[in-house]
Amino acid sequence: MKITKGLVVTIEYSLKDEMGNVIDSSESNGPLSYLHGFKNIVLGLEEALEGKNIDDTFTVSVAPEKGYGVRDEEMVFTVPSENFRNGDEELVVGMEFDTAVNGTPYVLTVVEILEDHVKVDANHPLAGKHLFFDVKVLGMRASYTEEKVMGHPMEKD
Repeated sequence: MKITKGLVVTIEYSLKDEMGNVIDSSESNGPLSYLHGFKNIVLGLEEALEGKNIDDTFTVSVAPEKGYGVRDEEMVFTVPSENFRNGDEELVVGMEFDTAVNGTPYVLTVVEILEDHVKVDANHPLAGKHLFFDVKVLGMRASYTEEKVMGHPMEKD
């Protein structure tokens, strides 16, 4: 059986940046199960997995366009400081806040604190970065109808 759309696939992976630093891995989070062809993982990795078999190991470089996107400087903007009243917690550069715009979720990262405004960045932290994955295919199985409807696996394999 080869990886094709609609299969639940389980992989071990290591994600590195351009300098070879590990950003994320299944070593710390456990193997990843996803529904192939349903945009559960970055496009470049999903494309590289297409047609692979159990026990295949490979390395793939994913360009920003097929990873977390190209940085968009229009997604760096200022908002009034009063929008960040969060109890007694002091606002600091690097803090992250969850928000949604027209139903689309975003994480805003504080990049600068001005006198009465806060500069935030809504780009994904890995936007604009080349991603390097080391991958091993551990398993695959047919998906359940409910999984296809939901667009992701129901259980961790």
